[in-house]
Amino acid sequence: PEWPEDLDVRPVPAEVEPGWTVDESGDFLPPEIQAIDLSAYAADARWRLETGGITVAGVPVLTDDRSKLMIAGARLAAMADPAWTTPWHGADGGIYPLDAAAIVAISDAVSAHVQASFSTFATVKAAIASGAITTTVEIDAAFAA
Repeated sequence: PEWPEDLDVRPVPAEVEPGWTVDESGDFLPPEIQAIDLSAYAADARWRLETGGITVAGVPVLTDDRSKLMIAGARLAAMADPAWTTPWHGADGGIYPLDAAAIVAISDAVSAHVQASFSTFATVKAAIASGAITTTVEIDAAFAA
């Protein structure tokens, strides 16, 4: 076949692996250096933290959207009836007998957990905008703290 005269063919350095790209100047870039939407990555990290679950007084609690609705409903029932109890299905598959005080404590902890995930996201997003955070590793560290 005939190759275009302006075709830039060069050897690939030994350290280049699948997933690397080439920038406009022809430099090979590993995945971490490739352009990435850090704000979108941070938003996903926030969501993963928010929905990743927590443990409250020994009860592993799911924090996905459906579980948060179930917790809110249980809290309403507990607030209406101080003698309220239920067998609660924990994130580990175990059954935990809960009373009104326990579900209120779980609800409060879940609310604090969600608020903390959004607070961290706001801090990370500001740090991305200012240039203080420039990698996904730094984002992961901020959400792990």
